[in-house]
Amino acid sequence: MSKANERVDEGSKEVNKEDKILFRSMYKIMDNLKENIEHLKNNLDGTKKFIDLIMKAIHDKRHMFLLASGRSAFILQAFATRLVHLGAKPYIVTNLASIPRIKDGDYLIVLSGSGTTPLVEKLLRTYVGDCEPKAIIVITSYPKSVIGRLGDLTIKLLGRTKRDRKTMDDTAKLTPEGTAFEQVAFTYLDAVIAETASRLQIDNDKMSAAHCVGT
Repeated sequence: MSKANERVDEGSKEVNKEDKILFRSMYKIMDNLKENIEHLKNNLDGTKKFIDLIMKAIHDKRHMFLLASGRSAFILQAFATRLVHLGAKPYIVTNLASIPRIKDGDYLIVLSGSGTTPLVEKLLRTYVGDCEPKAIIVITSYPKSVIGRLGDLTIKLLGRTKRDRKTMDDTAKLTPEGTAFEQVAFTYLDAVIAETASRLQIDNDKMSAAHCVGT
């Protein structure tokens, strides 16, 4: 019996069969987060470099371009909001006509669980073109993928993605498609913001001051 099944069976005898999927899914996500915490503890150098690059981009007042598609793009949008609160200048790469051209010395952050998303790969290659960004940071579950190999710094997060077709348990049912990766990516990037804010000595009041009134 899986850990998720054990917990639900022990503590929720009143819960009907359909509801058990709800809680098992949440436990599965929690288990994946715990696995990623241990993984990141043992591979901390990449995250340290990532935070150093964010701080340098803020200090040097360079643009930061964030590239993803689908649900991953929404995660980067949330990350961009927090970067603004830290004084950064982020842009989401979606409609190329609505953002400035990336220049030498700027930063590019790419989020792709599979590392093979065709739209992301095409945008990455065409948008960067002949310029030389200060750093391309790729966050993926597959560092050796076509997108992962394009990163100057590639950070691996554990989690089932749409690329994973074979499963030995009920992971696909409880965290369909890219859910496992997306959840850990959201949590990881929020944690990166917390660490960066601490190192920049930016407290919650200062971050709140950068919010729109009433939010």
